[in-house]
Amino acid sequence: MSYDIWILLGAVLLDLVIAEPPAAVHLTVWIGRAISVVEKIGLGIKNHTLQFVFGMFASLILIAFFGGITYWLLSLLKGLNIVLYLLIGVIILKPTFCLKFNGQMSLLVEKYLKGSDLQIENADKKIRYLLTTVERGSLDETVPPIVSSTVRSLAENASDFLVAPLFYFLILGVPGAVAYRVANTLDGMLGHRGQYEYLGKFAAIFDDVVNFIPARLTAFFFITAAWLTGLNSKKAWHITMRDHAKTESPNGGWPMAAAAGALEVRLDRNAHYALGDADLPLAPGVIGHAVHLFWFMAATDIALSASVLWLAFYVF
Repeated sequence: MSYDIWILLGAVLLDLVIAEPPAAVHLTVWIGRAISVVEKIGLGIKNHTLQFVFGMFASLILIAFFGGITYWLLSLLKGLNIVLYLLIGVIILKPTFCLKFNGQMSLLVEKYLKGSDLQIENADKKIRYLLTTVERGSLDETVPPIVSSTVRSLAENASDFLVAPLFYFLILGVPGAVAYRVANTLDGMLGHRGQYEYLGKFAAIFDDVVNFIPARLTAFFFITAAWLTGLNSKKAWHITMRDHAKTESPNGGWPMAAAAGALEVRLDRNAHYALGDADLPLAPGVIGHAVHLFWFMAATDIALSASVLWLAFYVF
């Protein structure tokens, strides 16, 4: 059997056991520290053109460096000891995607909303940052925006932190998944307007390009998961086709619209966009249904990825 299948299954198992490794040994944390160096240097460049050029070359160098060193290390280990190669492959691949943690954080928000006291200081520390992004008012005014934000985050993360890294793992192996994680982290840290606009402009464009196919695959997986779980798959398809272009991002609307349709809710983001129809209210229980949908979506993606690896090994 293909070694990549064992690396994939081992990484998924590791995710389900530990969720996320400690920050000190987390690949994404190391990537973030490297990007912070680029940030400090780049923001010191005042000319917008030079800032863009610096951001472009720095982004490409970081992507090539982390992807290249991963390729070199695994190639070396493969020739020395296959067991060690598989073990290190699993350890490196795991931080490129995030499965259990996404579900856990969403369920913590649901637990918080179902509690008797919605003061932020009473929420789990892990989710307070999610709660501070929503304007707070009365109970009826506070709960729906938090539910919407949580479901939208879960759906978009399904693409960025699961489908996309596994997509590039299928094409380019572990180095491809690592290279994608660098590109996506660059966009997350630098791809914003304001002081980062020119420094992170290339990172933002590049992230849009590499997420083009994964975002649409994620929507398809959500629609499939809706059918498997007895949710409204027809509505998921309809809302995906109708609302996917309403977001500023060319990719984010696809998985979010699919989730909104499957759950039969409307996901609003202030005055920016509204995805789906408000057939059902945004009650806390919607989050639990969203997590259930997410798990089936993830299982569909992982099963399909393993099948592709199996076919590639035995057929081609």
